[in-house]
Amino acid sequence: MGQPFKTSELKRYSLEVYGPGGADDLVWKVDSDDPFTPMNRGDRMMLLDAPGARPDAAHEITGIEHLIWTAGEQLRYVTRIHTRPADPLG
Repeated sequence: MGQPFKTSELKRYSLEVYGPGGADDLVWKVDSDDPFTPMNRGDRMMLLDAPGARPDAAHEITGIEHLIWTAGEQLRYVTRIHTRPADPLG
């Protein structure tokens, strides 16, 4: 069997957001040709495009992992954000 993806079609950056269940609790994933805004522990996120998202629900960042790897000739950056439910600030 071949690879499940073509390395030439991968975006350079990925952002993965996980809920309190850890690696088995992927809330949202997005790929981009551009880097994402830096985030920090304690920041709150509103994931308005995530499946089942609500405008009154926020996610507080509890941890951040950075993965750097190569896909073919391209360097890839994956940011894994771990979160817990939080009330929006506004």
